[in-house]
Amino acid sequence: MATENISPSVIRRITKELATLKAQPPEGIRVLMNELNVCDVQAWILGPEGTPYEGGYFRVKVIFGADFPTAPPKCVFITKIFHPNVSKSGEVCVDTLKRDWNKEFGIEHILLTIKCLLIVPNPESALNDDAGKLLLDSYEDYAKRARMMTGIHAQCKPTVFSNNNATATSTSSTSSSTTTTSAISTSSSPQKIVTIQTKTPSTTTVASTYAPLVTPLAVSKSKNESESIENVKKNTTSSASDNSSPSVTPKKRSGDKKLDKKQADKKRSLKRL
Repeated sequence: MATENISPSVIRRITKELATLKAQPPEGIRVLMNELNVCDVQAWILGPEGTPYEGGYFRVKVIFGADFPTAPPKCVFITKIFHPNVSKSGEVCVDTLKRDWNKEFGIEHILLTIKCLLIVPNPESALNDDAGKLLLDSYEDYAKRARMMTGIHAQCKPTVFSNNNATATSTSSTSSSTTTTSAISTSSSPQKIVTIQTKTPSTTTVASTYAPLVTPLAVSKSKNESESIENVKKNTTSSASDNSSPSVTPKKRSGDKKLDKKQADKKRSLKRL
């Protein structure tokens, strides 16, 4: 459908929805954007686990009419698939795109509806009579046929899945690197200032850089040295005070006392003469 047949407001709506789906794709769904025609909406749907379509990649196309969103769009499987609600030409039959349509439904809702159809097919409104009849008669035979068709036609993995995963991983790594760089830059800025101002050798720079780690040891060592110095000072002061204390006159012995007495008696006899 050419864009000139669709109103500008609808084109803006489609463009906005596609941008959202591109930035935040639903699980197992990737949209393809056509810059030349935004109304050419195509998408890849990964076959849901636990179904005969598991591991397959199915390309679908959403066709908007001039009366969209009042009338529902049409959906077509480009990839061949064996399914009761998908005709052999790829047209999809589901109530959401017919009687249950609501103009508020967006592209994401449409694609999710198709994905759910792969999980829960409805044989009562089959477009592929062979698939519908086989599903009603024997699910095992239906699943075997569907798996065979998936293995033949839906095994080509589109690059859009790999690119999105790589982009997500790259974005995560870039974000992590940016955070790390920022943290390093923040924490290292004081270190750079110290290095530029002091211009000390590398050993000194390392010591100053990791000062928070070295300081406790240095403080402990200096404290012990200070205590040793104080002890030496105390011992020195004690020795000095002992040396500077006044001398004590030794006591006289008993022999000295007798000698002094004799001298005194001799002096008194001389005075009498």
